[in-house]
Amino acid sequence: MSYPPPGPPGNDPYAQNPYAQQPPQPPTAPYGYPQQPQPGGQPAYGYPQAAPPPGPGGFPGPPPGMMPSKINGVRVMMFIAGGLQTLVSITVMIGLGVAAGSLHGMPGYASAHTPIGVLYIFFGVCLVHAVLGIVLGVFVSKGGSSTRTGGIVWASFLTLFGLPFVPLGLVWMALGITCIVLLAQEGAWFNRPRY
Repeated sequence: MSYPPPGPPGNDPYAQNPYAQQPPQPPTAPYGYPQQPQPGGQPAYGYPQAAPPPGPGGFPGPPPGMMPSKINGVRVMMFIAGGLQTLVSITVMIGLGVAAGSLHGMPGYASAHTPIGVLYIFFGVCLVHAVLGIVLGVFVSKGGSSTRTGGIVWASFLTLFGLPFVPLGLVWMALGITCIVLLAQEGAWFNRPRY
């Protein structure tokens, strides 16, 4: 085996090592869509740079500013309970009015001491409670800690209003207890910074 004769300096075949370090090359664009930065620092295409902060249990939470599903569920329950309570209260008060009209000739038929007067007062309070529930449901999406406290108090009264009407009142009691639990769990939504 013969080796090539040494040549002039600079033409040495061994100096051209294929494993030698190459000079740095400018970065090339990856295949696919171009990744041009946007004004917010996010790429034009693809996924955002940072993942959303983890929520309960280590799973990704909702994007900032988006209402959690539990709070949305409370809001829907407030609308449903408030609407049904309004319907029941107005229907019963109309029925009481018809019943009171048939007892018109009797003395003291509409006073607060008669059963009809007591029922008027009770269902009037239920009607006010129902309207408050609908108003609180509207403010849950943008409300603060006072809305959360009001929602817990409203749900507590909803639970109490179900007690006299068991077994039908179990629906009100279940809705009230569920609202209390979900509002107590999601305090971070109501204490979030607002701009």
